[in-house]
Amino acid sequence: MAETLDRCCGLEVRSAALYRSFAAAAQDRPDLCALWTELARNEDEHVRVLNAARWRVPTCELSLTHLSTRWDQILRDFEAKLSAAEALSGRIDADQQLAFALGLEMSEIESLRQMLVGVTRRRPPRPIVEDHALRLADAAERFSAHPEVLKQVAQLRIRVSQA
Repeated sequence: MAETLDRCCGLEVRSAALYRSFAAAAQDRPDLCALWTELARNEDEHVRVLNAARWRVPTCELSLTHLSTRWDQILRDFEAKLSAAEALSGRIDADQQLAFALGLEMSEIESLRQMLVGVTRRRPPRPIVEDHALRLADAAERFSAHPEVLKQVAQLRIRVSQA
């Protein structure tokens, strides 16, 4: 569990940095820049919550608790999406940025984060509808008419409604 918490924190830090790079590229569009800045702050909050969760569990328990290999695949998938976005970060337009962000939000990393926080609290995680996912979907509809982005928005809304 300790390794998974560390990996999740690292991915959240990288996501925040990616969103900040998108914000920097959108300086000429204050509304879009504000969206990316807000999403980066949300990722920072996820890091804070995961770090707090880590401190609630004794070190020996963190190292002895094993999680399903399914979570490892979720992390690998998320990391691959994130790496692709990072590699293209400075060379993609707003539609592509929105598509990458929606793709990250549609991953199961949020489920993993909630599970980790719930496990460390010694009670089942409370289902949380991620407000930032819905704000991203709303913003993507405002900022883009690209069919692929709109398809991802619809998929994200379905996923959130089923959470």
